[in-house]
Amino acid sequence: MKTPSHPLRWIWQNYLRRSWGIFLVAVAFMAVEGSMLGLMSYMMKPMFDRVFVAGESDAVTVVGLIFLGIFIARAIASMTQKVLLARLSERACAMIRVDLLRHVLGLDGTFFQSFSPGYLMQRIEGDVAALKTTWIGIITGYGRDVIALLALGAVALSIDWQWTLIACIGIPVLVAPTAIVQKFIRKNARAAREMAGRLSNHLNEVLTGISDVKLNTIEEYQTDRYRALNAQNVHVET
Repeated sequence: MKTPSHPLRWIWQNYLRRSWGIFLVAVAFMAVEGSMLGLMSYMMKPMFDRVFVAGESDAVTVVGLIFLGIFIARAIASMTQKVLLARLSERACAMIRVDLLRHVLGLDGTFFQSFSPGYLMQRIEGDVAALKTTWIGIITGYGRDVIALLALGAVALSIDWQWTLIACIGIPVLVAPTAIVQKFIRKNARAAREMAGRLSNHLNEVLTGISDVKLNTIEEYQTDRYRALNAQNVHVET
């Protein structure tokens, strides 16, 4: 059961494209949420100049209402895009699980002799859940966070473009550690899913054969085996 090399592209081509309208609305609200951060930073200057420096009492109400509107708009946009993405993700994951089960049921008997029911259950349920987390994180990162970064960059350029360009020199230093960590995570992701399958398989064997476990009084032995598997899982995950 091969995991797609590009999960986001694969999900879009096979599932999300069917609901592209809702997806675009969610992206639009992500853009609103991200841009509000830039607008908030832009309003810091008039707040300090007119309220704290000039002491204009009338400006306190105006600036306060603008900030309140920004927070309300950002909260509404954040809630809306999360609801829409959650609905899309659940719908896509449901279709993926059904398609996976249909594919597995169409395989020959040799396949089922090589993989236990617990392992297959983990791959169908656990892998899809991991895939959902991955694509939501990627979409949120490219949608909200990138737009927020661009909005903040635009505000910084409008204030002092020379210092902003100098500050951009340090961006690779900030991005490099994240890229290295992500590469490490991707490298260990398959091993982690395999380990999760082994854990599920062990639980399935123990709980299915609980009568034999009780009859042979090997509860502690099975617990020790499960503890060892969990220790391996922690090592793989970290």
